[in-house]
Amino acid sequence: MISDGVRTKGNIKFIAVGRALNRDVVASLTVGKNDSAEQYHTAVREVLSAPDFSNKVSPGARYRLVGDVNAFNFTTDPEQRVYIVISAFDYPERLVFPMINELVIKFKQEFGPTSLTCAAGQLDSKARKLFQSLADDYDDPTKRDKLAQVQAQVQGVKLTMGKNLDSMLKNIDKARDIEESSAQLQAQAAKFDEQAKVLKRRELCRKWQTTAMIVVALAIVITVVVVALVGPSVGGATNPPATSPPAGGSVATLTPTNF
Repeated sequence: MISDGVRTKGNIKFIAVGRALNRDVVASLTVGKNDSAEQYHTAVREVLSAPDFSNKVSPGARYRLVGDVNAFNFTTDPEQRVYIVISAFDYPERLVFPMINELVIKFKQEFGPTSLTCAAGQLDSKARKLFQSLADDYDDPTKRDKLAQVQAQVQGVKLTMGKNLDSMLKNIDKARDIEESSAQLQAQAAKFDEQAKVLKRRELCRKWQTTAMIVVALAIVITVVVVALVGPSVGGATNPPATSPPAGGSVATLTPTNF
């Protein structure tokens, strides 16, 4: 099916895993029902039989051989497994190799050690579900592009949320600093009020002490003045003088007379 110039079905034609050392294909799936599995196996044998194949390919490197109808895409791992996807010649390279990367991870998880020693074709039925799932997921490039777009949007949302979270954390830290500063200012204000009250009490005590001293001084001064004024008046008072007998006269002596 062609939609806006993009093939949406029949893009993934064949999936296989083989061994470079003995050219055996241990698991394979012909996706198209009307396709001949033999033609794809023949293509795989021809590639694996290339002179000095094992030494010419590097583990993890990507290889793509494009023909008039199909494209032969593959990579290898350090154990010399060969992971192959035959696709339509115009199927995007940006999609086929992510598919192969996913194939490498999942196949090694399920069949890693077994795939190194089993007979050719022994894992066909066991790997069928995995191969078919990958074919269904990657066959329609428009769906993969939409999925990639959604994933990019999700990553963008995660990035935005991460930035927002960082901003929130920074704001929380700032608010915490403001609260701590406010608490410190309140403590300092309370301490200042207490010191002001103590100083006020001290000043009031000094005021009363000064007033008392002034009152005492005034009382002493008044007492001194009063004593100074009253003292001479009391000291100048004398007894009345005695009556002197008349000059030249005699003193009559009265003798009691008996009657």
